[in-house]
Amino acid sequence: MNLDERHRFLETIDQLMRHRAEAQVRLNNNLKEFSARLFAALENVLNEVAASGTPGLGKPRRLVHPAGGGREALQIFIEDWSIIFVPLLGIARPNVADEARVPPGQFKELCARIAVFLTDDPDGDAFYDFIIFQDGSWFAWGYGWPKQQDDIESTDFNALAVDLIHSFIKDIFVTWNTRSNTPLATAMDARKRAYVYGLPGEDRGV
Repeated sequence: MNLDERHRFLETIDQLMRHRAEAQVRLNNNLKEFSARLFAALENVLNEVAASGTPGLGKPRRLVHPAGGGREALQIFIEDWSIIFVPLLGIARPNVADEARVPPGQFKELCARIAVFLTDDPDGDAFYDFIIFQDGSWFAWGYGWPKQQDDIESTDFNALAVDLIHSFIKDIFVTWNTRSNTPLATAMDARKRAYVYGLPGEDRGV
């Protein structure tokens, strides 16, 4: 490598890293705005429904993310289960293995992400995703319910929150575990349930 090549490589490295740093700032700002508006809308809808006397919905709560920096997750309660929305750290491309219906070109773009969990088990997997792009557009995907809006500013977050909660209540179901997967310890533990959660399209024996 001669001096000119070395100089070009160093310039390219600097440009790439500056571009990534700028993308990180944009995505973190978009993620912060999207999370704040979505969480507030979910809280408002749940509080409104609970105030009307609808049973089975608990009071939502904010969870401080261990990473700090003012990051928060949101936990909502429906009957015996909890759903947790967690803004993830870092930026990355969408994963094509998720089979989301993201426009092909956007699979090469860096994005931020909110993962949604139907469990408070630390080893539980996400069942739903929001991915947020640098231009403010976003895409939601999971259990056969894709949803996309043009951008954050034009999104009706109150309508989105109603839609999400309606979908969760309508589509999530529970099935008793088999006898061989029903230990006495679970049956005697007031904090545990001897069933598994199901989503549309999953084979849970129903």
